[in-house]
Amino acid sequence: MKNSPKITIKKATASDVNLFWNFFEKSITNQFPEYSIKARNHFLTKQYTKTNIKKWLKRKTGDLLLALNKKEIIGYLLADRPYGGVAFISWITVDKKFQGQGIGSQLLKKYEIIAKKQKAHKIHLWADKRNLKFYEKNKWILAGHIPKDYWEVDGWLFYKAI
Repeated sequence: MKNSPKITIKKATASDVNLFWNFFEKSITNQFPEYSIKARNHFLTKQYTKTNIKKWLKRKTGDLLLALNKKEIIGYLLADRPYGGVAFISWITVDKKFQGQGIGSQLLKKYEIIAKKQKAHKIHLWADKRNLKFYEKNKWILAGHIPKDYWEVDGWLFYKAI
């Protein structure tokens, strides 16, 4: 990780959403090719709109972590608050130019601390096949593979006890 940028991980507030959402839109469009255009449009216009994300943060029903290089967003983790002791990470990504530098791992570690403070004992997430090694490296346990799951995309369910 020589010459890695100095990254800060920040817990976002509703006032960060406009800046975040531009990065989010680009990441959904460019970094998740497994999803159809219809699915990506649903995420951006129905489920993860600026308004919805702001509401989740204000109501404290979700958490958003931002990875920043100076003031530029280069990654994020979006998660639901724990329910029944289990938290769920909906989205995590790092800009392709910054991948392989430990930023995704930093986001996961920071969220583990947050989820534990919120009384979670476990975290779940779905992953694409191309990311299996990343989660295994971060000591997540592969629970199983479901072909043609949400949006007919193959999914790998991971969990981690915290």
